[in-house]
Amino acid sequence: MGKNDEYQGFVAHPRYGRGPRVTGLNPTRPEYTKPGMPLVKFHWHSGSDCRIPNTAIVADVSKQNFTTFPVTHYFDAKRTCQGCSGSFLFFAEEQRHWYEELGFPLDANCVRCVRCRKREQGIAHKRQRYEDLFHVPNPNDEELLDMAECCVSLIEASVFSPRQHERVRMLLHRVPDHPRHSKRRQEVLARVRKLEER
Repeated sequence: MGKNDEYQGFVAHPRYGRGPRVTGLNPTRPEYTKPGMPLVKFHWHSGSDCRIPNTAIVADVSKQNFTTFPVTHYFDAKRTCQGCSGSFLFFAEEQRHWYEELGFPLDANCVRCVRCRKREQGIAHKRQRYEDLFHVPNPNDEELLDMAECCVSLIEASVFSPRQHERVRMLLHRVPDHPRHSKRRQEVLARVRKLEER
């Protein structure tokens, strides 16, 4: 059995892959790294049950946003996604990006795999676009089609109720029957029909 066979079923990260990234660094107990340096501290959400040995990287505590104490090392850590229940790794390098470059507080935890996070970001984008278009006084044909597509996507994601099918049909009805719009209209209508068959 290969060293990464255990991780074959894990959701892959587009940048870091799916298996652990071995660094050979494995601090295992609180100790002083150098005189005057803080104790070795690990994340509360990366306990010994999920922390992968020999994957540690050193943190830059001066860049962290913490309320109690800094974290001196990040480890690759096993997670179960709250969205799809799939297994994935919250990589040490990803943690460094979150906590040192993006400025996330250290108590922020990664509870969804990258696939579900991307899906949620897409849904949030569609919702914002729909709301922006909803407030346009006289939307043009392209904006009406965009609004219909956003509405269908939000129904598919269970953000909007299935009753919104009629709103999609109403929006499409307002778009003139023109060859330029024909393909998009047909695609949206096909998605509506599929939803109605559920």
